[in-house]
Parts: sequence; structure tokens; C-alpha cells
Amino acid sequence: MSVAARVPRVFRFRPPAGGRRAFTLVELIVVMVLLLTVAAMVMPRMASFFRGRALSQEAQRMLSLIHYGRARAVAEGVPVILWIDPARSMYGLELQESHAAGDEGARRIVHAAEPTLRLEVPAVGEAPVSEQEDERLGLPENLAAIRCNPDGFFDEGGVQRVVIRQGDDGALEIVPTFNRLGFEIRPLIRNG
Repeated sequence: MSVAARVPRVFRFRPPAGGRRAFTLVELIVVMVLLLTVAAMVMPRMASFFRGRALSQEAQRMLSLIHYGRARAVAEGVPVILWIDPARSMYGLELQESHAAGDEGARRIVHAAEPTLRLEVPAVGEAPVSEQEDERLGLPENLAAIRCNPDGFFDEGGVQRVVIRQGDDGALEIVPTFNRLGFEIRPLIRNG
């Protein structure tokens, strides 16, 4: 009995039927060069897409924090302040000082913006003060702020516009809605 007869039929070498053949090395190299060319053309657009995602996500996060602050002010019956620190690219949410006594750590939320982003708050008029002019109504010193009242409305004296920039590529702004009952995100339109 020959060696071929002892090897099971499954393991025997069979030449390709019908003239089928595999890819050659040259064909594989041509395909790889085409893929690299397409990738080189697509990469710049993908990079700007991911940069835009960071800008959009930060604006969504800040808007969500504003909505959360409003809901928390109504639910707890105390003013809630969203403060913005453009110098450190940080923002946060906390109960008004006079209402947060003793529970400071559990009632404060702080976010740092992504390093590629810049926060800008256009200058507003004078900050509101109490009738006796002895306090700033709980607004943080030297920081821009949006104050959510327990009735669900926002203080008129607070920030009316927050701009989030990502280099020179783009910017979004968070502004009050038309009916002034909330805030919304809009693309920043450059003048001139």
C-alpha cells in the first residue's frame, strides 16, 4: 500500500479546480497603495470632525448643567448658581452660599473644559446686589454666573451669553431662548 493510499482523503493536496488562483504580491501592494492614498485624503477631514465633536460635547455638557441647575433649584427650593471661570476654563454648579451651609462638598459640581477649548463670557453690567447693597445675592466673587431661582426662572442680571471656542476653527454660544425660559446652543456668527 502506498503512502498516498494511507493518508485520508481529506488531507490530500488538490490543485485548484477551474483555474482559481490567489492574489499575487503585486496585486496586494497596489491595493495597499490605494488604501493609503484614500486614507491620506480623508484624514484632514476626520481630524476637523473630531475637533468639532469636542466643541459640541462641551457645549452640550454645559447646557445640561444649566438644565440640571434649574431643576435642582425648583426641586430643593433654593437658588442654584452656575459659575464660569474663563481664566481657568472651568465651570461648576453650587447652591447659593447662604443655603449651602455645612453641606458644601455634596452640593457642588465642577467641570474643567477640554484643554483645546476656551471659555469666554462677554462683560455684563453690574452684578445684582441686595436691597441693602451688602451682598451680591450669593454670586461668586469675580466670576461670571447664571443664577437659577427656585421659581424656575433665571436672574436677568446674570450671564446672558457664554462662548466656547476651539482655536480659530469654530465657536458655539450658549444663550437664553427666545422666551427667556431656558438656554440653547447656537453657532457663533462672526461679524465682519
